[in-house]
Amino acid sequence: MRHLLRFMLFSAMLTACSAAPSLPTPSPVIELTRPTPGMRTLPAPLYVLDRGQIALIEADGATRRQLTRERIEMEGIPPISDADLHPTAGLVYVVGAAKGDRLVRAALDGSNPQVIYFAEGHQLSAVRWSPDGQYIYLRFQNNREVRDLPDGLYRLPSTGGALELLRADDLVDDPLNPSRSIRSYAPFLWDPAGDTLLVASLATFYDDCELVFWQPQSNTLRRPLAPDGMYGWCGEAIWRNDHRAAVMLIGPPEGPGVWQVDAQTMQATRLSADGVLARAPFFNGTDLLFVAVERQGDGFTFTLTRQSADGMLTKLRAPFRETPLLIRWAPDGSGIVALVRTDTGTSLRWYPIGDRPPVELPQTESGVTWLMWGSIPPKG
Repeated sequence: MRHLLRFMLFSAMLTACSAAPSLPTPSPVIELTRPTPGMRTLPAPLYVLDRGQIALIEADGATRRQLTRERIEMEGIPPISDADLHPTAGLVYVVGAAKGDRLVRAALDGSNPQVIYFAEGHQLSAVRWSPDGQYIYLRFQNNREVRDLPDGLYRLPSTGGALELLRADDLVDDPLNPSRSIRSYAPFLWDPAGDTLLVASLATFYDDCELVFWQPQSNTLRRPLAPDGMYGWCGEAIWRNDHRAAVMLIGPPEGPGVWQVDAQTMQATRLSADGVLARAPFFNGTDLLFVAVERQGDGFTFTLTRQSADGMLTKLRAPFRETPLLIRWAPDGSGIVALVRTDTGTSLRWYPIGDRPPVELPQTESGVTWLMWGSIPPKG
């Protein structure tokens, strides 16, 4: 599910970025460096899902340790399909098998893996920890001939147990001509206080996805109130530090900018400058950070950008042309890790703010499909 949302965002954006303001043309020569073992390169360790196993790239950017050893049960299908981590509760991930998916919980170093849910014919995806680590939220799909549970958004205790239905997918109104309003639901991002969950609402039979708000107290889904002609985009969002507003991508069909949505009123307010197309919003203090996107010739450029409180835009490093499939800002806002598309496949890179060249991080020939920052280690 996470990969589906990522590519929906990516493919839609890259068909439409002609309205962005002019940015400096990048150098055609890509200068890359490789990390030195033992020398700190990244601000924090990086967890990745690579070749169907979870691995940890240490802060030196060079040392890579595989944390899981899940068995490949179907040839050509990676064993782990999705994962999440909690700083104290540990790892949770989905292992695919012919008879049904297994939900596994393990320590942050991959030790002591325990199956906390399995049932034949049940497919699991989009796993998310609750902020307090007491529950795991996920998307459930039923592949049994005789269905015992509806597809939809579920949760279960972190120690395992029965699935609890929170929101069933919409019933199909017309099997021969289903409406675009028929939606499927998957958890996307909790606010740190645990009051509101951003939910990916996907048109079940169409290429359409938006982020909506679900609050446990009311058990209802609410859509952001955006101006006419503006639509929500799935894939990338964050919560403000006060937990009162989510920052997400909203815009016309030509491409999104950064908007803020009040979690109570649902009112959407534009944050990025009008006409600027954006990905990967992030806040560093009062500064809005994002990746600006512009069409350049036969491709696109991607530029790390800071927008200060007064609206001034600052380019944080030279643009690059390799299309990012995944982007994660460092916890301290010092740069991004991005999985980018290259002529020969993909490359996992650290793009620090400033003039230093990007750093190539270790990955297998299969390429990373999920990544998440660990905690910033103490200085010294």
